[in-house]
Amino acid sequence: MIPAKEYIREKYKKKRALLSDQDKMDLDQKIKARAIDWLKSGDFPKKVHLFLPIEKQKEVDTFPLLEWFWENGWDVYSSKISSESLDMETIFLEPNTSFTTSTWGIPFPNDYQEVEVQEFSLIFLPLLAYDRSGYRIGFGKGYYDKFLADIDFDPVKVGLSYFTPEQSLPYESHDIPLDFCITPEKIFTF
Repeated sequence: MIPAKEYIREKYKKKRALLSDQDKMDLDQKIKARAIDWLKSGDFPKKVHLFLPIEKQKEVDTFPLLEWFWENGWDVYSSKISSESLDMETIFLEPNTSFTTSTWGIPFPNDYQEVEVQEFSLIFLPLLAYDRSGYRIGFGKGYYDKFLADIDFDPVKVGLSYFTPEQSLPYESHDIPLDFCITPEKIFTF
């Protein structure tokens, strides 16, 4: 029997919580290096949508990737949640943007441009867990699945994780699987 999503969420929150600060930094560095090698080996149009990590949730640190994208001439987009609709709105991140942390612990740019959704080639998605088919479990709000369902193009969907995949996870018809997940040890393809 497949464990319930809430059980999986709690399991991976605990696994993250057990990472020491040094272990997390080491794993973040390995993920960054593996991601950059993978990006260099591909022929992607230089437009990317990147999640910004919630530090208190010990999400994979994407700021080193953000710096790499800027240094290599990529257009970088991220999202913010609309206070009215609770939908994700696309924002453009200018090089060298500075950030503050919101009351929810989410990094937020001090200066940004809200833009129409751009046809980015890659989207890096946050996750708590994922399985061997690419289905992911996040914090349960469904923001990214709704966002992906609402756009009219199909970017390469990439997860970042400290851990290996589960054999299978519960998913629903509206859940959109990853194409890849980058871990410290390898890249999983789905």
